[in-house]
Amino acid sequence: MQTILVIDDERAARLLVWHRLRQLGCGEILEAADGLAAQRLLESREIDLVVTDLLMPELDGLALMRWAKTARLNTVWIVLSALEAFDTAVEAIQLGAFDFLTKPCEPVRLGVSVRNALEHARIERQRRALLAELEESNGALQGKVEQLEALCGVLEHQADEIQRDLERAESIQRALLPSRMPPLGGFHVETLYRPGRHVGGDLYDVTALDDRHAALLVADACGHGVSAAMLSVLFKRRLRLCDEITGAPLPPARALAEVNVALAESAMPGMFVTAAYCLLDMETGEVTVASAGHPPVLWARENGGVEAIERTGPALGVDREARYRETRIRLDRGDRLLLFSDGVLGAQGAGLGRLRDVVQNARNLREILGALREGAIAAANGEEIDDATAIALEARVGASRIDAPARCKVSGGSRPRAELLAGTTAAGAFLRVSGSCSWREAENLHTFCERAARERRPLVLDFAGCSYLDSTFLGTVHEAVRAMHEVGGDARLQRVGPALRALFEELAMERVLERIREEFVPLPASLKPLGHASLDSSRTRVRLLHAHEALASLSAHNRAEFRAVIEGLRAELAGEQSRSPAPGAADRNG
Repeated sequence: MQTILVIDDERAARLLVWHRLRQLGCGEILEAADGLAAQRLLESREIDLVVTDLLMPELDGLALMRWAKTARLNTVWIVLSALEAFDTAVEAIQLGAFDFLTKPCEPVRLGVSVRNALEHARIERQRRALLAELEESNGALQGKVEQLEALCGVLEHQADEIQRDLERAESIQRALLPSRMPPLGGFHVETLYRPGRHVGGDLYDVTALDDRHAALLVADACGHGVSAAMLSVLFKRRLRLCDEITGAPLPPARALAEVNVALAESAMPGMFVTAAYCLLDMETGEVTVASAGHPPVLWARENGGVEAIERTGPALGVDREARYRETRIRLDRGDRLLLFSDGVLGAQGAGLGRLRDVVQNARNLREILGALREGAIAAANGEEIDDATAIALEARVGASRIDAPARCKVSGGSRPRAELLAGTTAAGAFLRVSGSCSWREAENLHTFCERAARERRPLVLDFAGCSYLDSTFLGTVHEAVRAMHEVGGDARLQRVGPALRALFEELAMERVLERIREEFVPLPASLKPLGHASLDSSRTRVRLLHAHEALASLSAHNRAEFRAVIEGLRAELAGEQSRSPAPGAADRNG
């Protein structure tokens, strides 16, 4: 029988994981509320699998993994954390994490990861035992070798873990890209980002440095795949755009010179980055361009003609003493700039003439980027686009847009960040649910909907951007609809996707299903993020309990599904009440 240790300083989170593991029939399940308690268990017990959080008091998850690695424990690790930082994920994998899952984790995904990890632990145990036998005896050597080969074949089937790692790395790498565009005054931009594989060496950024200046950057690390992605991350972390003392924007040539020195000292021989950096003065229209071994920046004038602004220095990381020049131009109304990586042109660098025509003759920026997305330039040479990235800037007021290609299907990587946008008008109370929402956002949902019911305002819940809801959030949605019904109010759900509708049906949420409407009610432009509710432990447990009780009341299947969670939460709350003094006790005892 295999043993699993669940480590999390949040009791509610441990209980949800414990319940899922019991459903899987995983064997003995131990719990620890912090890293020190877990360390004592690991010293005294043989544990096959550890599912751990990262941020904990006393001893955090990464420190515990470092200790286990030093102690040479034969334990498989799954990290389950709300952190999405690239460095954290990399360090966890380097310490031997079998999987890195982001909270909130879908139960099915957790189950798959746990089963794979336990199977991996079982095979590793067999391999160690077999090697020990081989060291003790030379008899039947050929048969043992064949068994080892069979076990290696089984381990080779786990190569799909590498694929999942690449998918997770792709999600983390995207976190380095802009999530929204800054205000650019009388300018607007469109972007393109298409890595040739899950991860690549291309990187871009559009950021406001102060009220007057904005930086536009496209960079391309040599090579492809993980090594190029890691080099692009190193470049992004070493690039300094503003003076640390004055806060003023650095001249592009100086910024590239400084990052060149840092890369030359840090990168491996043969590794380099090309980059084009434009510093835009939004008041005067002046653009200062510096380019390190990068394809030319194209400047298309409104009155006709396209000029190529060539590189002003060598690639970054090759020569520590390299120097970089600058080119200054002034954009008039209607002028355009295009920064792009060589993947846009194709592997041989052909197609620049065709690209000039597109930049000059397109009616707008969307048409330019649309041509690039469809592969118009690369198709001219009969080659596929490889790590194609571009920024198009126009000296004209307009809406800036970020390229949002379909993400790869991540088998347990980061989920889109949860966001609740709310607003109240004379027409009703509006709430837009986006990303992956869990018990952490459920209290905010409950508070907003409770107020709408109290004020008898029509309630509109919009799920267009929703990718995942956990059971606590689902139960709170049911409570909100029921509360509106009890006061005679109107509640409606709109833009509910097929997956979410199927989840409502599975949990027998009939009252919620009845309130789904196909016609769309426009959302107010004044929606604002809901403030974060305090994650008080007792209040959180009450919210968890009420939500799961609401779901359990809907069907026998739900009652069986959530019985253990409800019983555990009730026991926790009862224990808190027994430890708390009765009101006025202090006065009576005083």
